[in-house]
Amino acid sequence: MSELLRLETRPERLWREFCEARDRAMTAGPSDLELSFAAGRAWSRFLAEFVDDRPSRNAVHGGR
Repeated sequence: MSELLRLETRPERLWREFCEARDRAMTAGPSDLELSFAAGRAWSRFLAEFVDDRPSRNAVHGGR
């Protein structure tokens, strides 16, 4: 009998993506601003998951 794998939820995926982007930015340090921007965008996507108001979400987070 095979084991069932638990699927990652959307908030879990967004959190993981932010953590990975943050770690890349922290490793690179201040010399690579693009990685810092990518981490900021990942953080924004994670936060946007919890905004119920669709127009506000689109305005702040680009409709993702």
